[in-house]
Amino acid sequence: MENNDKNTDKKQKSETQHTEANKFDKIIKENILPSILTLVNQTLELNIDPKNLFDLPEQVQITIEREPDVLKLVNFPDNPQDNFILHIEFQTYNNVEMHKRMAEYYTILYRKHNVPLLQFVIYIGLEKMNMIHEFQHRDISFRYNLFDLGKVNFNQFLISEIPEVVMLGILANFGEEKVEDAIEKILQKMVTLSTTLPRYKNTNAKEKFITQIRVLSKIKKLNNFISPILKKMALIFNIEEDEFYQEGVKKTLEKANLELEKTLEKANLEKKQAISDLLQKNILKAHQSGIEINMIANIFDVSVQEVKKIIKNVK
Repeated sequence: MENNDKNTDKKQKSETQHTEANKFDKIIKENILPSILTLVNQTLELNIDPKNLFDLPEQVQITIEREPDVLKLVNFPDNPQDNFILHIEFQTYNNVEMHKRMAEYYTILYRKHNVPLLQFVIYIGLEKMNMIHEFQHRDISFRYNLFDLGKVNFNQFLISEIPEVVMLGILANFGEEKVEDAIEKILQKMVTLSTTLPRYKNTNAKEKFITQIRVLSKIKKLNNFISPILKKMALIFNIEEDEFYQEGVKKTLEKANLELEKTLEKANLEKKQAISDLLQKNILKAHQSGIEINMIANIFDVSVQEVKKIIKNVK
């Protein structure tokens, strides 16, 4: 039974990690890829010229099917021997078989494109990074570059003028900065860029980025800081447009309406009880005064049986 419980817990943990990873992968595809050149040049110090960067098909299918997070051809027309494929994976947890997975990517992509690869795994998890990044067997040796984003100071992302890059600061190291202050600086810069840059005019970029940074913040378990800081920033931008704020308002109103209904229901019951008590009191007074039961029923517009019941209960 104990082993079954452990297996169930392990399965649930794996499913949770998979769900969160899928959410993050979606953000990678939507937002981070368009600014990947800035990210790799700024963080990985590759200094790739935009004119040398070309897209490659991201879906790889040779007996197995995988979809790399980032796959770009860095092409040098004058020096084709220097060409390489830039392959980047973002990893939210320690994968014990990451070295095998990267080696698998390498052989498949090298066979397909006949161009050597430069591979990076950028780790953004909460636990200490401990993945294997190289191995050597009798006839083969392999390594890839393992990079811990959590060791980069968040200020390195704040200097960017691209909201998608600034957003990644939530996954970086806050150093001596208070968590709340660091997150507020990230949000302010991100919101300012998404509301002032011409390319985001008449778009919902601000709301989209806020939604996405909420997802990213869960990786580092910082999501509880986001809403209070956004409320604090209400003077800077219209917080009422934020979908999470709207959801909070909706829940608050629903709760208030439910409480009001309960209050009114209670008041109506108390009112009915008060009327009933007064009616019984007046019927008893009339009976004690010697008035006949039929006449009492006519005066108070109730049945004779009801009058008899009230009189009987008092006796």
